[in-house]
Amino acid sequence: MNYTRPPLAILIEPIKKDFLNAKSRGIKTRYLTEITNENIPYIKELMILAVDDLRHLDGIKGNFMISEGEYLAPLILYEKGKIASQIIYSNVKELIEQQQYIFDTLWNRAIPAEQKINEIERGIEPEFFQVINDREKANRILVNLAKSVKKEALFLLPNDKAMIRVDRLGVIDYLINASQQKNAAVIKIICLLSEENSGVLKKISEHAPNIKILNGKVSPQGMFIVDNEKFFGAEMIEPQAETFSEAIGFGLYSNSRRSIESFKSFFELLWNEHILNEELKRSDNMQKEFINVAAHELRTPIQPILGLSEVLYTKIKDIEQRQLLEAITRNAKISLVIL
Repeated sequence: MNYTRPPLAILIEPIKKDFLNAKSRGIKTRYLTEITNENIPYIKELMILAVDDLRHLDGIKGNFMISEGEYLAPLILYEKGKIASQIIYSNVKELIEQQQYIFDTLWNRAIPAEQKINEIERGIEPEFFQVINDREKANRILVNLAKSVKKEALFLLPNDKAMIRVDRLGVIDYLINASQQKNAAVIKIICLLSEENSGVLKKISEHAPNIKILNGKVSPQGMFIVDNEKFFGAEMIEPQAETFSEAIGFGLYSNSRRSIESFKSFFELLWNEHILNEELKRSDNMQKEFINVAAHELRTPIQPILGLSEVLYTKIKDIEQRQLLEAITRNAKISLVIL
């Protein structure tokens, strides 16, 4: 049944009685519709009065009724709550089996009415996992996610030019704005840093120095996780494209808790790996610097020792003393070579 008006079984008394009569005779009734905030009162009444099982499915259009031996469509016209003046009726077995298959297919995709009503009344957004093939829609999703950042944004960009592409969409400006609020959002970006995107990096450092950016590597896909609530990811098919829509293939958009946790774990793994690599590089540089300083400090006293030993060697005739000076000179030269 379409969702746009109250169910006919509620509006028209004779049909209500027929539903109740069927229920009293042990006939199981299943009802499939789209539940909205507007039709919840009628849905609840229908569940109490006549229907054994009621489910919700987004986007239902049209109306029909089917039993083990009959098919009827369209069941009603919603204008003034009247029964349709023209309908399709059939008891042909093949048609009934076909329509039953269609109904069961839709039924198996639907969710219990109680769950949907609870989501609406509590303001809970239902879980979704969408594959996005429309590139313009992907653009809108990315921008709207950037606008919605309140607490945290984790952004993995697939290459250096990707930062320029999302900046052209206004995404970077929205992230900067989120980081400037009183309760500043935590924003982390992993992106290959180069001369190509240095202008965007400069803008971020000047207006939002608390945005954390790590130098990444080229990746086949990017991801964007917002407030631990929504995730968007897209594959990169044209690395050097000028616009976001030209650069991406299909995208994934979801608010599924498991999906978000999985992608967030992957992002944090990359983030921690980059931090560890940076720390190792810093440690290696410090070690090299220490060695260079130590070597310089050791060379400084060795040079005069070597010079004075050679001067003494020319002045001393005693063989034993000369042998001692040769040992000093030899070891001083070895030390200089090592350092």
